[in-house]
Amino acid sequence: MSVKIYITLILLIIYYFIIGKLELFLMFYNFAIMHELSHMIVALLLNIDITEISLMPVGVSAKYIGKLSDKKEFLVSIAGPLSSIAFALIYHNKLYFTINILILVFNCIPIYPFDGGRILRIILKIFLGKQKGKRVSTYLSYILLIIMFLISIFIAAYFKNFFFLFLMLYVYKISSDEIKKEKLMNIINYLQIDK
Repeated sequence: MSVKIYITLILLIIYYFIIGKLELFLMFYNFAIMHELSHMIVALLLNIDITEISLMPVGVSAKYIGKLSDKKEFLVSIAGPLSSIAFALIYHNKLYFTINILILVFNCIPIYPFDGGRILRIILKIFLGKQKGKRVSTYLSYILLIIMFLISIFIAAYFKNFFFLFLMLYVYKISSDEIKKEKLMNIINYLQIDK
């Protein structure tokens, strides 16, 4: 298992150090790591091998070996939001509560490949069928990304706060890369079946 650290995370740490908010950022990042660890613990309990852990500016992500069944993917995906709820309730601290609720809300946005997007995709596949469910999930992800991107532009223009714009650009990149990778894997699988 390898660990990948994004240069943008290091730049963000330097930025928060300069503006005097490093302690708050590290507190937030600590809970993001704990959120991702809950995914990893459930994955390991389900005998799913982890290949890589990525430390990104918007959080932590783990990559797994092979294609997960819908049941396993649902259990791994739901573990993160449940842990954030637990951390929010366990610590009797308003700041910790707020941080964990923010992590919960962010991860439950129904944009693939975030937890909410993965859970929504599984539900859509159950009701609409595998291919149609995936397609509808992808379209919904792009529609939500456009809406959130427009909101972040408004926030940047009106409130002079560019954090959400930066965040949405990053979310778009993560989502787009994951959807492209999945399409490529589907083509490879299709070609292998045809042989």
